[in-house]
Amino acid sequence: MREADATAGARPVEGEIEGLPGWYFVLAGLLVASNDLSSQFSDRYSWVALLPLVLVAVHLVLWFTMLSRRRRYLRAVWRSKQALALVAVLFAVRLLLQVGLTKLTDETTPLHSYRHLVIGLVMLVLTTGGAWFDQWLVLRVVNRDAKG
Repeated sequence: MREADATAGARPVEGEIEGLPGWYFVLAGLLVASNDLSSQFSDRYSWVALLPLVLVAVHLVLWFTMLSRRRRYLRAVWRSKQALALVAVLFAVRLLLQVGLTKLTDETTPLHSYRHLVIGLVMLVLTTGGAWFDQWLVLRVVNRDAKG
């Protein structure tokens, strides 16, 4: 029983651990930005209001199919301090953007109509880049420890 406990926390795979593909981070960024993007375009295109639900469904399908082998690594990355810091930064940026753009667009009427688009695009870029960088940082450390 002691041996089982000792091997439970051991690294299960020899060699380098591959990270998630780049398209997954774009998909995660789209999920974060989807509410603002659907708010921006739902008055013209009613089907865009379903974008957040479709992206959640895609994430669930990926979670239970393609990403099932990497689920343990995903959980470890999500529980890292860098991931928590990324969530806090994204939350703060979202609030600052909303407050800042609200004050700016109240004075300049044409910008008012693009507020959600700007917030959505900024969140898409920050989420995609931040999540990719977090994975890169974690995998760099994990794979370096495996080599040395």
